[in-house]
Amino acid sequence: QKWYAVVMRIPWDKLEKGREGLVEAVNLKNNQVADLLKKAGIYPAFHMNKTHWNDVLLGGDVADEQVCKMVEQSYDLIKPKR
Repeated sequence: QKWYAVVMRIPWDKLEKGREGLVEAVNLKNNQVADLLKKAGIYPAFHMNKTHWNDVLLGGDVADEQVCKMVEQSYDLIKPKR
């Protein structure tokens, strides 16, 4: 019943002031957000809790394999604990 990934088009200026147009990104939960923000193509989630969520640009600097791994990590963080 919880989100772990949202794929969306985001206005560039939500991520970088002064840029125009739209960019495709996936919004993911992560427990290492501060470390990830040092990498190109990863930004604080503009509409979620920036402590636990980030936006990862699709088709850019982050390899598809890494994005898939981050989606799995996001799911693991929200799935019910048993």
